[in-house]
Amino acid sequence: MVDQVLGGAVIAVTSVCLVRLVVRRWRLPEAWGGCGSADIAHVLMGIGMSAMFLPEVLPPGVWAALFVANAGWMGVLALRRRPALTYLHHLVGGLAMSYMFAAARPHGPTSGLLSLSTAHSSGHSHGSALAVVGAQSAGFAFPLVAWVLMTYCLLSAGFAGTDLVRPPRDRPRLTATTELVLSLSMVYMFLTTL
Repeated sequence: MVDQVLGGAVIAVTSVCLVRLVVRRWRLPEAWGGCGSADIAHVLMGIGMSAMFLPEVLPPGVWAALFVANAGWMGVLALRRRPALTYLHHLVGGLAMSYMFAAARPHGPTSGLLSLSTAHSSGHSHGSALAVVGAQSAGFAFPLVAWVLMTYCLLSAGFAGTDLVRPPRDRPRLTATTELVLSLSMVYMFLTTL
């Protein structure tokens, strides 16, 4: 149930970010100049998270390389533009996604789905990914890194939640909502994996 709710929320905010990106590009082509880089990062992260809920389209290694490239791009933007904090946040998000895809393995022999948990066996199934927390080791090479990334995403979700309650002038509610959904989804994915 949690998988479906989060999957639907991720698809919804990703769609909204994609529409906002296209509208912004279509209405203001001369002012484009990279102003949509956060939306591009959100769309990429949302598509990557959706890929974890859907049948495998690309191998996990390709997704991981894509997110490493995204993190590198955000790092370059952080060096060239100010304020750099937004770009550094997306750099960490890209690295977290690449780490998650590096730990992903096929869900089952015939399903074509990606699974972050190894606790699924062919003899039985679990009703929710939360039921398998702690059942077996997940395959993260460095669990401490996963815990740190999960804590970062949890803090990011907290800050996004406060931005929804009391939005700052330079950060619209839609951006805060997107950050909240994507960060909570990352926390859930890391939690079910650890």
